[in-house]
Amino acid sequence: MEKDLFDPIKEYFEGFGYVCDGEVNDIDLYMEKGEERVAVELKVTLDFKAFRQAALRQKITDHVFIGTFTPSNMNSREFKEKLYLLKRLGIGLIIVSKRSGRVEIVNEPVVSELSSFQIRNKGKKEALSAEFQRRKAKVNKGGVRHAKLVTGYREEALLVLDALVSLGGSAKTKSIRELSGIEKARNILYGNYYGWFVRQGTGVYGVSDAGYDALEEFEDALYALKRGNKN
Repeated sequence: MEKDLFDPIKEYFEGFGYVCDGEVNDIDLYMEKGEERVAVELKVTLDFKAFRQAALRQKITDHVFIGTFTPSNMNSREFKEKLYLLKRLGIGLIIVSKRSGRVEIVNEPVVSELSSFQIRNKGKKEALSAEFQRRKAKVNKGGVRHAKLVTGYREEALLVLDALVSLGGSAKTKSIRELSGIEKARNILYGNYYGWFVRQGTGVYGVSDAGYDALEEFEDALYALKRGNKN
């Protein structure tokens, strides 16, 4: 219950000289210390409603916290993503242990500049652009769940597969590489990530049943790829 968060957080801030009270103009916990005005919204669930309410409190107070119970896994991706949003919004986060009542501030109510996160994620940013540039057909539809994405790697594998079929369904790596135009054809054939190929001998590959199925499944993507290569 949210009321179980009130006393531990109130006592924590009173220990630092704040004067606190509950339900001041609908703010769960309001406090003052000198000229500083602080609001704490108490929430059992750290969800959009909590974020929205806390953000609105920023209009009328100097600092805003959300108070919640200690999550079961603070290293989970979900919690880290929520913490990132709080940092960007400048909303503090206080957690309270259900077992001991221990109070801990895990995020101060200070806005973290986006540039600091971008610097830390520079590699991911570059990888994102690299994957986009690698995709030639760009036939994927956004918002579709559980669909097989036509990634840059899958595009290259499709071109290798198409070249192998054009060579009669059985050919040497060198011939497949030359016809497909994919320099990493050997790695794709050897890795056989999608199970489209069958190794028939040293440097010789054939097409599996899954490979022939893929030609039908990704017909539109392959058409777009081949058309793009001609332009």
